[in-house]
Amino acid sequence: MVDVLSKYLQAGQTTVSNLLLHHYHDLGMSTSELMVYLELKSYLDMGQLPNIKQIATHLGTETGQVYELIHELVSHHFLAQRLQKNAAGQEAEVYDFSPLHARLLQYLEQPGHPNVTPEQSAPQDAKERLFKQLESGFGRLLSPMEINLVNDWLTKDHYEPAIIELALRETVLNGKFSFRYMDRILMNWRHRKLTTVAAIEADLRRFAEQKAAPSAAESSAPTPHIPIFKLADQPREPKA
Repeated sequence: MVDVLSKYLQAGQTTVSNLLLHHYHDLGMSTSELMVYLELKSYLDMGQLPNIKQIATHLGTETGQVYELIHELVSHHFLAQRLQKNAAGQEAEVYDFSPLHARLLQYLEQPGHPNVTPEQSAPQDAKERLFKQLESGFGRLLSPMEINLVNDWLTKDHYEPAIIELALRETVLNGKFSFRYMDRILMNWRHRKLTTVAAIEADLRRFAEQKAAPSAAESSAPTPHIPIFKLADQPREPKA
């Protein structure tokens, strides 16, 4: 009995606001996302780095599903992920749920707690569509670092989702499948003042036309005359 009580106390406790439990659906959070939030918070409350494999075991699912739900928490602005140096000087993943708390407070401050309007949800829908296209283009789930990079493109660099989608298209067409390659494409466009979808598409068309021009010129250039002889008609070498 003492051992059981000791284990119970050592396991710690996770405190969750009843406001979140009562309103998480109103914020657009799914029950699966809430469960992952509770699991992550249980580790954070103990000052530990979340163990994704162990969380998957607790929830009776696969690690890939947990990563996908974490990605959804980030894309829905419930969670922020970033790299931070620990006491040993090593970079470690940090899970920050302050966006969720801000969303909850903002919701509660609204008269009558109205639902989100279509106009407010439009940017979020575009972001969700972007992440789905990235996963489809790369044929896999995105890593936490890749999710952070995409969020930086949207929030720090202020790239439009449609422009990032164009960079994805160019990356896939060139067979690179690299976020670094995509980042170089985006930086190149910005350096060249190409900041709209129309400007970028026009530039891509010009590049394709210029690339095709030498081939067309070569095919239309006159070819040198090469005489053709029948074997019997070829001039013979004089005999000695």
